[in-house]
Amino acid sequence: MIRKCAGIVLIGLALSAHAQAEQAAPPAGEQVASPALQEINALGEVAMQTGLQAIQESGGLYPFAIIGRTDDQTQLVGYQGDPALRPPAEEWGEALFLRLREMAAGDDTIKVAALVRLHNVPAKEEGEPPIPGLWVLVDHRDERAWVLFMPFLPNKETGKRTPGEVIYYATDQPLFPTGD
Repeated sequence: MIRKCAGIVLIGLALSAHAQAEQAAPPAGEQVASPALQEINALGEVAMQTGLQAIQESGGLYPFAIIGRTDDQTQLVGYQGDPALRPPAEEWGEALFLRLREMAAGDDTIKVAALVRLHNVPAKEEGEPPIPGLWVLVDHRDERAWVLFMPFLPNKETGKRTPGEVIYYATDQPLFPTGD
């Protein structure tokens, strides 16, 4: 299913069986994640894998989003139009973030959403180049928003960058409206 909306295309997307499957029971003594947190984890994983696949296939990534609905349908949200006329990635990422907020506020069937883009983090050492990585904001209507960041670290053996460990942190920039 494809729907166009103000330069944005919504494409029906089937999640992998792994992402749709409920998490297995945790080992004894561990807490069970709420259903909302399980959905955040599943969509975050799908978003991260989709972003990595796009980078592998094309060598880059133009910001996109994935939304999950209450009927368990999932949609890929991205730019639709003439590639020569598309805005710079940073500008499009900001516009997509605002559009997702608007969609989440006006459509109660959206329960979870992820925004995916490339991002540079300043290096620890002054004068060193920033560290690029894959940045994913995942938010749920019933849970706090999270950011997942996978840095692409220099590999001295190959001279290329390789994916590092994913860093997770809560954020105060939600996609869904808050009671404030």
